[in-house]
Amino acid sequence: MAINIRRFDPAKTEPYHAGKVPDSSVLPETMTAPFWHQYGCLKKRGAAMSGYVQKTDQIYIIISGSGYVVTDEKNCCVRAGDTVVIPAGQWHTLICTDKDEAPLIWAAFWWEKIADSDGSGKIDNSVIHIHRFEKEKAEKAHQDTILASAVVPPVIKTPFGHAYGYLENGNEMELHAHPTDEFYIVYSGSGLVIVGDEERAVNPGDVIEIPRNAMHSMRSNPKSENNGAFLWAAFWWNPIS
Repeated sequence: MAINIRRFDPAKTEPYHAGKVPDSSVLPETMTAPFWHQYGCLKKRGAAMSGYVQKTDQIYIIISGSGYVVTDEKNCCVRAGDTVVIPAGQWHTLICTDKDEAPLIWAAFWWEKIADSDGSGKIDNSVIHIHRFEKEKAEKAHQDTILASAVVPPVIKTPFGHAYGYLENGNEMELHAHPTDEFYIVYSGSGLVIVGDEERAVNPGDVIEIPRNAMHSMRSNPKSENNGAFLWAAFWWNPIS
């Protein structure tokens, strides 16, 4: 079984948002998801995406670089590893604060609004909802082989499941399979992905397809920085075809 990996490629993008943002699809072409998805990239310090109002709920996953997310009410710093919630109807933009050699790259997912977690149908748009992995607040999962926590703040509902996965010291996640479609996005560190009888090295920015019912695992690289700390996010959903 060939392991299918995709990552942002500046040479394979088209201009978007009034020509200010190069973008391309996030998931491998072999995957069909219950949401829309696009990469976005701002290469120069001070470069900004054209502000707009989205009619759907949306999240931005910051893959590299740093910048600001700006809404009607306020602005907030974001950096690699952050997940930003943009509720339906909220005006917003992104601004890059990095130099050319460290561009701001993100993956955007959006979908028709499902409901708010409290059932009220309202979200406080004066708050910018940002979430990131915190090792101290994570819990053991997969037979205690990894640390895991939610990726998307609970203020909105998603058409997919989600969890951070974290390994260090050369450890390996429990080998397992499930009947859902799934992909991983690597945030930081390096390691190996194992799918079936194959394995491949993966690094920050890699998007890895995990086919339904395929046995798979992740292993951290003990020689990478911070004791081999290896962080990714998993997204999964029931088969839709």
